[in-house]
Amino acid sequence: MKKQIVMPAHMMDDGVHTSRGSGAALFEDFEKVAYATETYTTADYIDIIDYLIKRWDVESIKCSSADGQKSQDYVCKLPNRLRRLAERAEKRMKKTANKQEVKFSWVYDRPIFV
Repeated sequence: MKKQIVMPAHMMDDGVHTSRGSGAALFEDFEKVAYATETYTTADYIDIIDYLIKRWDVESIKCSSADGQKSQDYVCKLPNRLRRLAERAEKRMKKTANKQEVKFSWVYDRPIFV
């Protein structure tokens, strides 16, 4: 968790996407479409983390070591930190927002603009 949140689908590949269209990896274009349509965004991940921290009542767990306490503090502060990072990333994306055409083999290579 200290480096980044990585979706399991980041390894997704259909064997043809990178060599045509935008030239980006399949997941990169898939992520752009999901974000543009607000299907599944960084905010969703952050909400899940926040929910689980509260559901498991992580803040009230008694840690028996300094390392445990440090890790607990880190995890409990993570949702707010990630929200700030997501806001900055969104602002950067809006600044460079130019429509780009992508095609996916599973939708018969129809162009999608994101």
